[in-house]
Amino acid sequence: MKIIQRTILPFQEKLFFHPIRDKIDYAKIVVLASRTLLLNMNNDDTQCNSEMKLIVNKMSRLFFYHDKKYFSISFPFLVQSQNDEVTSIRTLTGRNIDNQDISKILSILQDNQFKLNPSLTMFYRESSGLNRNSLLVLEEILLSEPSYIRYDYDRENENGKLHPLHHLDINYSAYGTFKLGLENEIVEGYFEDTLNINTDCCYLN
Repeated sequence: MKIIQRTILPFQEKLFFHPIRDKIDYAKIVVLASRTLLLNMNNDDTQCNSEMKLIVNKMSRLFFYHDKKYFSISFPFLVQSQNDEVTSIRTLTGRNIDNQDISKILSILQDNQFKLNPSLTMFYRESSGLNRNSLLVLEEILLSEPSYIRYDYDRENENGKLHPLHHLDINYSAYGTFKLGLENEIVEGYFEDTLNINTDCCYLN
């Protein structure tokens, strides 16, 4: 099993912990996480309260932790690393991803034209000087399954069994989301173990 950890700087928290509502939000987190994995900045002089963890086994998932709020998504790329240094990130079809690709993908995701009509085909036709590799990488992200799950400790919106203090949110869209209530707080290790297909299943009572 491969585990790569990165701290999330305070100024990055709004980017990483912004609610995921659609595939565009999911794509942003994936490319921002890829940039963080590649850069591996030295944060020894900064007090950080959040972290990101990539776990690769039979699964490949990103885990994000901030206070008592955790979430996890699938990571649709292949990572080569030496010790804790990431040497390369590739798509499942073999396309290499570098920081230039990441910057171009983020610019597409933030483009008002793309937000109004999130069609990669139309965006490619109407844009000039667009990097084709970046577009194809983004297409692979958008075609992948997000596998989103979040553990929430939500005292502000607690409402008995309708919205328990401790719960798991499964999926992100209004059409597909549902909650699983929990009797107690869970720790990071339990959250990761729940999603690990190589360990025993967790049972619902």
